[in-house]
This record gives sequence, C-alpha cells and structure tokens, in this order.
Amino acid sequence: MHSYLRQCARLGAAGALLLAGTVGVSSSHQALARQNAASGTNIDWLRFGNTTDNTRYAQINQINASNVSQLGLAWTQSEGPKFSTFETDPVVVNGIMYYTTNADQVRAVNAATGKLIWQYTPKVNFYLAMAGGGGGVPTNRGVEVIGGKVYLLTFDNQLIGLQATTGEKLWSSQVADPNQGYSETSPATYWNGMLFVGSAESDAGKRGFVAAYSATTGKQIWRYFTVPADGQGWVKKGSGVTGGDVWMPQVIDTKTGMLYFGTGNPFPDFDNSKRPGCNPWVNATVALNARTGKFVWGHSEVCNDINDMDSHQPPMIFDVMIKGKMVHAVGHGNKTSLYYVYDAATGKVLAKSDYLGSHVPQHGPGSIKGVICPGADGGFEYSPPAFSPITHYAYEPGLNFCFSLKFTAGGLKVVPYGKVNGFFGAIDTATGKVAWKTIVPSPMVGGAVATSGNLVFSGSSNGHFYAFDATNGKILWDANVGLAVGAAPITYQVNGVQYVALAVGGFSSAPLLGLKGPFGGTMMVFKLHGSTIVPAPAVDVGNGFPVGGLNQEISTKGMTQVSKYVYMDAKSKRAVFRVVGAANNDNNGFNFDGYSKGKANFVVPPGWHVDFIFTNNANLPHSMAIVPTLKISASTTPFAATPNPIAGITAGKIQYAGWGLAAPGPGKYYMVCLVPGHITAGMWDYFTVDFTAKAPSLQVSK
Repeated sequence: MHSYLRQCARLGAAGALLLAGTVGVSSSHQALARQNAASGTNIDWLRFGNTTDNTRYAQINQINASNVSQLGLAWTQSEGPKFSTFETDPVVVNGIMYYTTNADQVRAVNAATGKLIWQYTPKVNFYLAMAGGGGGVPTNRGVEVIGGKVYLLTFDNQLIGLQATTGEKLWSSQVADPNQGYSETSPATYWNGMLFVGSAESDAGKRGFVAAYSATTGKQIWRYFTVPADGQGWVKKGSGVTGGDVWMPQVIDTKTGMLYFGTGNPFPDFDNSKRPGCNPWVNATVALNARTGKFVWGHSEVCNDINDMDSHQPPMIFDVMIKGKMVHAVGHGNKTSLYYVYDAATGKVLAKSDYLGSHVPQHGPGSIKGVICPGADGGFEYSPPAFSPITHYAYEPGLNFCFSLKFTAGGLKVVPYGKVNGFFGAIDTATGKVAWKTIVPSPMVGGAVATSGNLVFSGSSNGHFYAFDATNGKILWDANVGLAVGAAPITYQVNGVQYVALAVGGFSSAPLLGLKGPFGGTMMVFKLHGSTIVPAPAVDVGNGFPVGGLNQEISTKGMTQVSKYVYMDAKSKRAVFRVVGAANNDNNGFNFDGYSKGKANFVVPPGWHVDFIFTNNANLPHSMAIVPTLKISASTTPFAATPNPIAGITAGKIQYAGWGLAAPGPGKYYMVCLVPGHITAGMWDYFTVDFTAKAPSLQVSK
C-alpha cells in the first residue's frame, strides 16, 4: 500500500484522496472519483505492475460493475504488417503511453488518442538469442519509464537508455552474450538509481541470473546467478546442470530494499538423473538485497521438477491480515496452479492455495499412468496476476493443459488429456482458499488488472476480452477483439476519462499449445460510450521466410529403406529423409537424428527430388531448414523449410518439407534449426548435393 502514497504525492490532493482508500470503496470514494473525472484529473499507469508493489491495481472506478457493458473503442493502433506475438504491457506517464512492438521498437503515443509522438527502432539481431518466452519467438513486454528516461531491453540483450520526450538514444550496454543463448524479453525494474534485469534463456543450458545496472551509465553493479557454477554448491562437476531463468520483471519493496522474483525450471528440464533433490533456487520465489545482490531467502515451489513447471510469473507485494495481525507479504504462483503467500521478510509460507487448474498427481493416490497434468504449458503461465486491497484477493488467469505421451510409428505423440480451456480465479490471500473460479473456453495467458470499480479484466487466446465481477467472478462484459490475447491490460485516466488498454495479437507460447491464431498485432483502447468494437484484423505472418513448408503428408510407402533415416526410389530419383530434432540428449538435445555441429552429412545426388519428414522429441521447439549459410539474416531464402520454422514444433508433432523455389546445385549446404539461437547452440549439420554420390545417404563422424 505504501507505493500508492508516492503516486498520491504526484497526483495532488484530489488524487491522493482518491488513491488513499485501500480497505473498501465507500460512497465518498465514489463521489471523489466522479469529482476527479469532472475536474479532468489524470491518473497514470506508471510501472509494469502500476506501482512498485506490482499489484496491477488501479484506484479508478469511472468504469465499474454497473456500466462496464457500455465500453466501446477509444482508439486502435496497428503494431505493423506481419507483426504478431504482441505481448507488450504499456505504461502511461503524464498522459503519454509508452509501449513496444515484438521487434523491440519503442513507441510514445498520446494516451487519449493514440497519435504517435515518436518511435525508436534499435538495431537488433534476432537470430542469435534463443529464448523469447517459448523458444525463440521474438517478444518484448514493455519498457520502464522514470525520471524522464525510457529504459529498453532488446532480444539480443542490449540495455538502452532513451530520452522520454524525444526517443533519443542516450547510452547502451550489453547484459549478456546472445551467442550463448541468452535473450531479454521483459522490462527492467528501477529503484534507487539502479535497473534490475533478469534473464530468459529458454532451456538453452545456461545459468539464470538477475543483475543490477546503473540507470545513469548502464554499467553493471552486481550479478546474482540462480544456479551455482559447474562443480559448486549442489551442481555436480561435469553434470551440465543449469537453468533457473528469470523471465519476468523483478519486484522491489521500496520500504525494505528487498528484490523479489520467480525462477524457471532447472536444465535439463525432463531429466533429473544428475540433479536429485530440490535444486535450489529454481522453480522458486527468491529474495535478494537489492543494494548488494546478496541472497536473503528462497522457497522452492516445485521439488524435484521433471515437467518444466516454471515459477516464472512476477510476484506481488501486499499487506494481509493473518490471524488478526497485519503482515507484509509477497504472493507468487506457478505452472502447477498453486498460489503461495510468504512473509516478505523471512519467506515463511503464510498461506497456500489449492490447485486452481486441472491436476493429476504424478505418483500415489489419484495418479493416472502416463498423464502429465498440468502439462508444461498449463496452470499459471508467465501471466502477471492482480491484487485488490478491497477484496484482498489475488486474481490469476490460467489454462488447463494436460497430456499423455504415446509412441506411434511416426514417433512420440502428445495427446491432450481432458479439455484444453482457460480459467480465471480469485485466491483469498489471508487463507489461501479459492474464493471463486470461472471457466472460459480458451486459455488465459496474458495477465490481469483489478480496479476499485469492482472489476477485473483479462483476455484469452480465442480473442475474447473479459470483465469479471471482482467479488464473485461473474462475467459482466465479453468483447470479441478478434485476436489472441497474450498481454495484460492496463487502465488509466486522461482529462477525467478512464481508459482500458490491451495489446492483442497472440503470445509466444501459443505454438507449444498447438494454437494457430488468430494472430496479428493491434493496441486496442476502450472507454465508456466509445465506438462499436470491431475485431482487430489478423495478419499473414507466413513462416518468417519466403519459402514455406509442405502441408501435404509425405509417405515412404514402396520406397527402399537405405538406413534408419534414409529412403529412396532410384527409378524416380526421389529421396526422403526422416529428421528427428533432439533424437537424443547429445548436445543438450540440440541435434538432428542425434548429430550436431556438423557431425552428420545428409547426402543426395544432383537432380534428385528430396522430401523431409520432421519430428521433434523435445518440449523445446525445433524446426528444420536447408540453407546456404549459417549466417542467417532476414533475407536468407531456404531451399527447404518446415512450416513456421522460427516458432518450430514441440514433442510429438510432425511436419513435412520439400525443395522450395529450386533445388540447389552440387555443393555443401547446411541443415539447421531456424528457431532463433539454436544454430549458435550447435543445432546444425551438413547437407550435400554430391555429383559423385550414387544414392542418398547419411554419413556421420564422431
């Protein structure tokens, strides 16, 4: 609650009175809201989570449970042609909205009209970094704006300071090496002259970290790794164990100087043979001294994780009454769909919820053989939740995604178990009890915002934007925005008018769920009595390259099997290569048919027609393409590529590819995974059109 008071000081007396009520919304507070609206008061959304407490709560009630059905469009703005996976969380400072596109552009617009003030486009190499919230999809979730500066993190790990009024670049520094698989997808967190930055390496076999940088110069102050170095602590020497990504923004307690964050799974994520025990501090909530980076406390929320059950959503700070005593607390949820409430000073668990999503135990009573529930992309995703000081509820969007693994003639297949749908739930932070839960048809991944108008807003993957009654979960408003929602809404007030803003257009983990859209990229802003809501247009994002993969099934029936992965028909000069991504765990799974870094050579005589049957054994997305060079750029044209090679596919799915515009002539080429960063991780082999070859073959070396 303390961070509200600092916002009050900036808003003046009327704003202070409006923001001060944190126990309930009385008639006097409602009258003040009407008075502020009439006087043209501005109420900004200053940070990723609105306040430093990250509760995504706004003390604004012009839009409330009685009139939310009257919302219409105020303005819209396209992200750009062929842009999708729009996950930005805007901020509004002095009536100006700052947001990012998924190409790391920063835009400053009039928050009431959407009119562009300035745009900054950094030079970013999207083909080096690996992460991006789901395995290589370029993503940016916003900026930090404070003290007249805008702070941007790019996909290739640049930390950039901009002038807020003009977009002029002031300085830049490098947070991590993208060649190693690191990327940045979420905004930094500012406090006391420092910027706090996490890491998103998406199971690239790297150690997660949080680092502090000078907001004036960009120089590093300290760095804390979530997993010890090789041979230190609980990590056995030579084991290759790493992990503990810090995907989402950290949360600073300005009263105590404590920094809180959630961490991702250990690596390897599906093999715990070399990492027994609880693996601190992965799948955990962690607290550091923000000034020094020293560890204060941590709590493992999944122990031992073998199903990619990240605890990667951002925590929230709030005060809650526990057994008659007001306690300063931190709340945090994870993919299991459990929510924890901790003592902010000690990490003691004060409350723990039941499972909000579908849950099947892995062992013991209630377990079902072969079923993983929730699956690796179920429960609470990265989605930032909200907290209301009126209800004392934490509001969590989520999804039910369970599956079983079956072995078929085509390889490993993921079979959904039960319904894949979404839910929105409220947890009583004093007790951990689920106050209410509302089921919706599609996954809810983007995030939430709560207001003093007794409302909570959140969107789903089927293009619907909901307003829930904060008390009981009843859906009060349901708008078809036309595009999948993967970002959290915000709300703010300009010249006495309240707005609700939402980036729509998809989310980076959609390919993992088998979701095909609709995708695009539009900022949609709503207000009372606005224009008719028209669904945002979808865009044709293609597969990221000029040449696409094949949609038709490829058969090897009637062909001669040359070896395990090679088939041919000499009469018609036709070859089929079976290519399996992550066929084994060599090179941490970054391999084709078990080979990587040029140790395999797929050979074919010139003039032969070549098709590929591509499968993937890993939950981490992979793809396959034949390219002329390992130095990939946006202008690279593959000779062959699976559909959507930048996004890739996950375990059990099958894709087909054949020669694109023209088969290459004799020469040595490359078979690569085009999910960004996977080439640098070593997922490449040779593909040779050899005039001396008599037949297709797969040649390997140790």
